[in-house]
Amino acid sequence: DAAYSGAEDSTRVAPASYGSLIGGYAANGAYVSGDACGTAGCDVNAYASAEALWLRRGSDKYFSLSQNSYLPDYDYELGGRFTIGRLFNCVDGWEGVYTGPFEWNRQSIVDGAANLQSRLVANGGYTPAEISTFNNSNRHIQAWESKLNSFELNRRWWSWDVLSTLVGVRYVDYNEEFVFQSISGGGVGTYRNQVKNRMAGAQVGAEILYPVSLRTNMGFRGKAGVYANFDENNVFLQNGATTILNAGDNSVDVAGLIEMGVFANYQVLPSVRLTAGYEFWYMPGVVTVPGQSPQFINPSTGTRVDNDEEVFLHGGSLGVQVLF
Repeated sequence: DAAYSGAEDSTRVAPASYGSLIGGYAANGAYVSGDACGTAGCDVNAYASAEALWLRRGSDKYFSLSQNSYLPDYDYELGGRFTIGRLFNCVDGWEGVYTGPFEWNRQSIVDGAANLQSRLVANGGYTPAEISTFNNSNRHIQAWESKLNSFELNRRWWSWDVLSTLVGVRYVDYNEEFVFQSISGGGVGTYRNQVKNRMAGAQVGAEILYPVSLRTNMGFRGKAGVYANFDENNVFLQNGATTILNAGDNSVDVAGLIEMGVFANYQVLPSVRLTAGYEFWYMPGVVTVPGQSPQFINPSTGTRVDNDEEVFLHGGSLGVQVLF
């Protein structure tokens, strides 16, 4: 193959940045062999990648406000990760990354002859009369939706053919909405809880590559960030024709995001590679619906926000990267 002729000739070298970008070959077809200062010349000005990313939300598996049913597990949902990078020279540059949109849904419907019971507990001055339509019911309907979008701007450096590091800023938008509706002889009861996490802050990260062959690399990537979380909680409860709760609260707290994953890439052409991997996301310090203790109904419900919860995501990716 003429495009790869001389690939193992040690006199033909390319900047180390190519090792992290395309995993073995420079854009001119030469194999990367450690020219960390870029003395052989740099013929890559930019790069772009597009990945299909299947993530699953793995927390709060058994959450339910009905005694008669559980919500099914979240499925793996399809989103994307799109990266555009610009190199100033052979060892450093800037990149922008968008991940999303992700939308996870869980729903449960159960019917009974006026014998369905809820997990709601009236306290703090409220009595069972405030939640009467949720018990001895004919139907319970529960729906839970979670959404995620992420935006990054990173400064990235490449070193020694096998290491890439970054520092940057990131904005993560993670929201949940839960609706519990009950139909009984006394009317319709509706409980709605919406939570929002708008996280902005700084992150660091790294990628480590291990060459398996001239065309194939395997590696590990990780990112960790600390963010200001502008969170919000809103609760609405209507018992028949009477509105019992319509309250909300917001605050600014500290949250985090840790990403870890393994990946492999295969060089198809000197400037094109295929990528695949599996990764894990951990978000502590976020607001979730179960974290607000929604089963307790009292005059204070919804008037404060609790951000001591965590969300765990995991899934696989498949994509392509192109050098320009």
